[in-house]
Order: sequence, then C-alpha cells, then structure tokens
Amino acid sequence: MMKQFSALLLLVLPISLFAQHALLTADNGDKYLAGVINFKVDATYRSACSESAIAIPEVLAILEQLGLQSLKKKFPRTQPPTRAVNDRGLTMADISLIFEARVSEDVDIIGTAKKLSELEWIVYAEPQFVSYDMYVPNDANLNNVMPYHFDRINAYEAWDITLGDTNVVIGITETAINVNHQDLSGNIKYNYADPVGGGDDDNDGYVDNFAGWDMVDNDNNLFINNEIHGDAVSAIASATADNNIGYAGIGFKCKFLPVKVANNSQVITHGYEGIQYCVENGCSVVNCSWGNTTYSQVAQDIVTWAAINNDVVLVASAGNTNSTSLYYPASYNYVLSVTGVDQNDVFDNGTNAPFTHNDSVDVSAPGINVYTTATFNGQFLYSPPQGGTSMASPIVAGVAGLVRSLNGCAGALEVIEHIKATADNVDGISQNVPYAGLIGTGRVNAQTAVTTQICIPTTVQDLKAAYVEIYPNPSTEDITIRMSVASTWNIDVLDAEGRVVLSEQMTGNKLVLSGLASGLYIARVSNSEHLFSKRFTVVRP
Repeated sequence: MMKQFSALLLLVLPISLFAQHALLTADNGDKYLAGVINFKVDATYRSACSESAIAIPEVLAILEQLGLQSLKKKFPRTQPPTRAVNDRGLTMADISLIFEARVSEDVDIIGTAKKLSELEWIVYAEPQFVSYDMYVPNDANLNNVMPYHFDRINAYEAWDITLGDTNVVIGITETAINVNHQDLSGNIKYNYADPVGGGDDDNDGYVDNFAGWDMVDNDNNLFINNEIHGDAVSAIASATADNNIGYAGIGFKCKFLPVKVANNSQVITHGYEGIQYCVENGCSVVNCSWGNTTYSQVAQDIVTWAAINNDVVLVASAGNTNSTSLYYPASYNYVLSVTGVDQNDVFDNGTNAPFTHNDSVDVSAPGINVYTTATFNGQFLYSPPQGGTSMASPIVAGVAGLVRSLNGCAGALEVIEHIKATADNVDGISQNVPYAGLIGTGRVNAQTAVTTQICIPTTVQDLKAAYVEIYPNPSTEDITIRMSVASTWNIDVLDAEGRVVLSEQMTGNKLVLSGLASGLYIARVSNSEHLFSKRFTVVRP
C-alpha cells in the first residue's frame, strides 16, 4: 500500500500522552501503542466501576504489577443502553464499561491482554491498534483531470432532485482539517453553544469545540501544515457548494463535522474515539477513510453502538492493498465498505494496482484521479486530483447524506442497503470479471439512490382490525410475514427499484420467505378486502 508519508515518526507533546507512546508491531504487521490496554468490564460488576477506578482487586493487582500509570473509562459520558435491542430488533452495544489502562511501555501488551481476557470480571482485553489513511499520492502529470466523478455517479441529476439538508451532518474523522479553508468553512456544523474564548460554555467536556475537535491533542486545533488528506476527503463529501469558489461536495447542503483522529505523523490513534464524538455531536453519517487489518472487539462495539444504538450510517474505505484481506472498520458488521474504480468503472485498468477486494465490500466509487481541494504551503489548491479508497469513501458518504435528507423515516441499515441496491453493477466489464462478487453490488449511483424513495407510505384498508407483521426486521436469514387475520393472501416482494423479485400465496396467516439477498424490500400483501405495503431489510453477514 502506498503512503503519503513512509516514516512513522512520533510527535512528542506533553499535552498528548498517546503521541508519546511508541508503536509496536503485531505478528500480522499492524501497529499498536506501547503501554496501552483496552478492556471491558462485565456489566455484572458495574457497581465496582467509577470513571477512573475499578474496585476489583484481582484486576488491579495485574495492572499494578505492570506499572499502572493511569486508569479511566474511554467513554465516561456514555450511558449504558436502557434496553437490549433497538426498534428493529437488533442487539445494542454497551460501551460504557470500556476502560483504558496505561502501563509501562516495556510490558508485553498482547500477552497481558490475553491474561486479562481470561478473568471472569473482564469481557475482553486488547491492545490499541492504530490505523492509516487510504491515500495514494498523485502523479504530477494528472493535474488537469477534472471532477469526472460528478458525472460518473450522476451527481448533477441527483442534485436536481435534492440538494441535501443542512440538518444532516456528515462526520469526517481525519488526519487533519483546515477549518478555515475557503471551500470548507461555509459547510462546517458549528457548535454555537460553545464559541471560542469562553471556556466550556455548553459543559460537554470539550473547551471551545466550536468547529470540531482534535481527539489526539484534546483541543480545537485540527490543522497540520501541508497535511492534505483531511481537506481532500472533507471537500469530496461536503465542500461548500454555490459559493463561486471552485468545488462542491457530493452532500451539497449537508453539513460536516471535522474531527482530527491522527497524530502529527498521520497515524490514526483515535479513530473510534472520533466516531463516538461524531455520534454524540449529532452526525447521522460518519466517514472513515482509514483502517488496518486487525479485528478489534472494542472497535466493533463502538461501531455497533453508533449504527444500532444511535442509527448512524458508517462509511469506510475498503483498503488500497491488492489483496482480499479484510480491512477494518470497513469489514465490521453494520459498516458500508467502499472500494475504488476509475473513470470508466474499471477496477483494474492495468495502470493502477487494484484496491482491496473481498466479499465484505458493499459498493465501489471513483477512487482514481478524483478532483478535490486541499491546503498546501498556505495556499488553497484545486489540483492535483487524489486517489485511493480514501477518496471513494467520502463520495459514498455524500450520497448517504443526500439519501438521509430525503428519507427521514429510514434507519441507518436501510440507507446502507438502499445505496447497495441502487448501485450500477460493473462486474460485467471485462477487466472486472476476475473480481466479480468482490467489489460490491456496483458503482454507486447518486441519482438512482435519491430517485427511488425508501419511505413509501403504507396503505391500509382497515377492516376487521387486520394488520401485517414482518419479523425479524432487519433479518440476517429468513423473513416471516404474519397476518392478524387468516385468509388467502397474495404477496409480492419488490426490491428498492420497484421490481417484483418474489411472488407467493399464503393460505392462513403466516409465511416464511427464504433466499432473499441483502437489500431493502417492500412487501405488498393483499386480498379482496385489504392492501398492505411494508418495508423490510435483509442484511447478510
């Protein structure tokens, strides 16, 4: 994988303990922070836990033997869920009992995590793995390439239908962002309850977080000189449109929340903390143009908490390696994974090495020579274009913002399945045939995504108090349709584009549907007296 910077230098700042920790290498090549262990306490022992202490002697004894320096909850302001499942029947995550322990840097973190995981009080323990952006440096001879991705995904046609909604906020978790960039500042979701200079006016634990937050250095300075990745990603998703300057984000009027999650060496040390910040500050879509190849239960819990507990669409880059390796967060449950294609929808055009491809990829989007903007040497650049799945992901995040703007009734998983269902299949292109099934359902199509409405009104002729139930919804396997009144029912199942994909007849009041692919569907159930329409979603693991 190509990187904008190859050196892994450590920034030493007294205000940033994470930036002081050395990076160690696991057996699979991924990096993790020396001296940092994350673990989750079993909810049975909640009463033994406070914000910075655990009254469990056996746990403390192990940590103190390792030279315990500090102990704290990772998300002290987050409360446990009040119920086990959400409105759609999916299990919620509890991240309120995840702790972060800092110990001596010469400790065997992986071995210690395994030892802690074996204790009855601990659900799991693991190192804090870091991530890297999915950026491919531009070749200087591509400077004149224009923003072809607008045309390729039918953005102009989509904007004829919706320009987005300022109430929809896209969280951008990034290496660094210039919040004063002329094409970004107009679309930032500002926190007017906490203007700069007044302290923590809104009492949310962040002083002067008026225009986003730096999760690493715990301040409101998100800028790093000549670090262009964050500006480029932010602009693709949500640069200010109609301002007579030079660029427009796919989300158009959708606002964005800038969140810095990397240290000054572009190492993503606080990616999942950034997701949590975005969720708690009102984002309904979060973009993650970064990742690594190591599964983390802490990370999956945070993803589940965001998507299931809080109904947030998570979009992530699938990776820039010519392999089928799973990349995280893109490959976690409930994340929309995005790989890249070129201006002709070709995945491997012989010039650019293909991006990561696997069966967890959901869709593709332009990821080669994508025109955007950035700040470099104090100047606002509108060339050269950038490449990588880092650039494909915010295109899809922008489309998700448009879809959420039009479909307030739709849940996060429904939005994801809708974007997948309305993508243009590109498996049949000759160069793509070897990758069929590994590059998602197709190249995202903004126009189709906003033309086909998710929130189809339910029509009911209510005689004899008849009604229909569909469960589980969403489902990972079979779907059961149950009627309150036994009869002979005609059932048509339509996909997200209104095509009938299944027709069945039910005699009685219950029918099980099997074999449906992942997607958003409408079930139309009727007889001579009744007509019902109801949405349901299938989400295959």
